[in-house]
Amino acid sequence: MIRVEASVEINRPVEEVFSYTSNPENFPQWAATVREVRQDAPGGDPLREGERFTATQQALGRRFEAPFEVIDYEPNRRYAHRGTEEHPVPVTMVFAYEPVSSEGTRFTPRIEVEPGGFFGLVGPVLERVIRRQMRTNLETLKDLLEGREQGREPVGEE
Repeated sequence: MIRVEASVEINRPVEEVFSYTSNPENFPQWAATVREVRQDAPGGDPLREGERFTATQQALGRRFEAPFEVIDYEPNRRYAHRGTEEHPVPVTMVFAYEPVSSEGTRFTPRIEVEPGGFFGLVGPVLERVIRRQMRTNLETLKDLLEGREQGREPVGEE
């Protein structure tokens, strides 16, 4: 099993960080491998536990559809989703949120991957790639959300 965790402090209230990061439709704006997301039952509201979405992802030079199910949704504290049985690789993403000041949030994503086949053979390399990508994603997220302070909206937001 590969398990990668990282944290970033974002100078935005926990409610705002949670609302933005727990909405899969925002993933393409800050998660580099995600190209688009569609909810299985579109409704415009954030997905709750038991609901599903599919992410079109690009990784290692391949584009693929990755179906997920929300497995935990505790507003302003925790959000998690895992790949469904149709997902190409067993994966779980867990997001934790912690207030760090009156206007700040520590956002801690954790990814757990069960690589099999070819991916099992390149586990250490895959772990380094995931770790590097997670750090880049967190820098992008921090820039997007803190950019709101100066009146700028993240790309794709209305």
